[in-house]
Amino acid sequence: MDSFARRFHRQTLLTVLPVLLLLLVIALAAGAPARTRGTDAEATAMMDRAEEFLRRDGVDAAVGAFASRDGQFIDRDLYPMLLDHDGVMLAHGWTPALNGTNLVDLRDVEGKPFMREALETVDKQGAADVTYQWLDPLSGQIARKTLHARRLALNGASYTLAVGVYR
Repeated sequence: MDSFARRFHRQTLLTVLPVLLLLLVIALAAGAPARTRGTDAEATAMMDRAEEFLRRDGVDAAVGAFASRDGQFIDRDLYPMLLDHDGVMLAHGWTPALNGTNLVDLRDVEGKPFMREALETVDKQGAADVTYQWLDPLSGQIARKTLHARRLALNGASYTLAVGVYR
């Protein structure tokens, strides 16, 4: 009986252990995307840093600083954007080729005029959170994104500073 119990125990362990290890790997993999994604709190902190930078160094300096891959303004999928009152992109962290482009009529993949909504809400309320569908630069897939934006006044001019968070 003792030998049977040991064989049974060993057989059970050999069956259950791989399943437990597989569950552990799945649990760890499920948590991995959270580490590669910026959070709402991190986006707000980045906007705070970007605002401090803009107040200290000015709008012209933001063009290079926001887009520097080795700088303080690109963190995983988080990056700042600065637009003028009319919706012209002045400094884009991920795609500096957009600088100088009027984006007020920019729409997401579903046709939502998210940039107009953000600019108008910021103009009326001082801040906006607009959710839309956009290409995720890390995955290459269309994903939900929330643009956190705020009004920023510098030298008598009004700007919109924003950082988006992929969902």
